[in-house]
Amino acid sequence: MVDAYKIVKKPVITEKIWDYVELQNKIVFEVTKEANKSKIKLAIEELYNVRVDKVNTYITPFGIKRAICTLSAEYSASDLANELNLFG
Repeated sequence: MVDAYKIVKKPVITEKIWDYVELQNKIVFEVTKEANKSKIKLAIEELYNVRVDKVNTYITPFGIKRAICTLSAEYSASDLANELNLFG
């Protein structure tokens, strides 16, 4: 069992990520460095009740690991971002 609250730290929003949300149905989260893609996928699905099709990860120059999560077509990244109050 995955402890989702230990894996996912917080959602991230920047101008570039804003385009991901609106145009590509992707949302970005800051995650722990120890988490792998499959654990991140399970954690996001458990926390936010969405289906994740794909997870890409990268580490920023500041040493922060981020996960770009592509949501399934039946879910909207914009709706999830609104629920998380990222736009306001």
